[in-house]
Amino acid sequence: MDWRQKRNLTGVRYLLDTAEAEGVEAANCLIGSAISNETLLQRNAQIEAWQELAVIRNLLTHAGRPGLGFVAGQRYHLTSLGLLGFTMLASRTLGEAFATFSRFQLLALTLCPARIEADRRGTWLLFDASVLPQDARAFVIERGLSACLGVACELLQRPPVPLAVEMMASAPTDLATLEREFSYPVNFEAARNGILFSTADLQFSLPQAHISAFSEGEQQCERFCLDISHSLVKAPTARLVQQVLIRDSSTLLSSRSVAQRLGLSERTLHRRLAKEGHAFQQLNEQIKLRLAERLLRDSHLDLASIALRLGYAETASFSRAFNRWTNSPPGKWRSNAHLGDI
Repeated sequence: MDWRQKRNLTGVRYLLDTAEAEGVEAANCLIGSAISNETLLQRNAQIEAWQELAVIRNLLTHAGRPGLGFVAGQRYHLTSLGLLGFTMLASRTLGEAFATFSRFQLLALTLCPARIEADRRGTWLLFDASVLPQDARAFVIERGLSACLGVACELLQRPPVPLAVEMMASAPTDLATLEREFSYPVNFEAARNGILFSTADLQFSLPQAHISAFSEGEQQCERFCLDISHSLVKAPTARLVQQVLIRDSSTLLSSRSVAQRLGLSERTLHRRLAKEGHAFQQLNEQIKLRLAERLLRDSHLDLASIALRLGYAETASFSRAFNRWTNSPPGKWRSNAHLGDI
């Protein structure tokens, strides 16, 4: 799990709503999360995954009780997933919708990986809890199970009938309260965390299916996932370097500055990158190019503003660099992109 992964504030807002319902003040849930009240008011604000985890831990400290994750998960809807939710809604079947969810889960609000696994009785939607810290594991899994069943209900426009809902955690002592708050029976101390959907539910034709809308949404999801990942490499040191360059993209960082942020000497950084087959300058230019293309194609910012966002004090310096990378001035590149040539 990349705990520096960017995500929107939807999950945190639902956590704070859950806290309020449990009589816990929002301020107590935000301690140590580096999320300010001003950030909460920003429409398109983004946080990192570790910040949401901090809010979860605070919520559990002040209102922790068995089954609270099931309650929190009921706040999620297709609209919570934005473009991904729209694409799932336009899917032909529930199976196609959850396959789309699994494929584009970078756009979802999960804190742990989800995957699809075939079973002779149907198909499992499984959650990998191994990436989660022990103190938050049960809550996050409960929330994921509850949210996915709620979304399935919206897609089918009727309650799904899962063949099994399983958790690896031990059963709570107060099963009566759990049954009131979560209407599906749960098998505890199981071998997995997941939902077994029946073949009948998975093959059910969704009432709002739309082939063209699904295709368009799928293409948008692919582009957004690429933008989020920024084509990060797999090599560990190079990936860390790319993450620093993305996080501090408004600054022209030297290899020495990046090495300091990673707690390495500049010589050690270059040696490790070379061993992985990468060079710092190449990684730096790849990130700058990717961000520049995104801003030129998807924003209405002028070249001066884009240059500043990428750390260039002068537009001319940015233009020269972009021309060197693409053999095209940024203004011309943007015009061609809008015409569909790129």
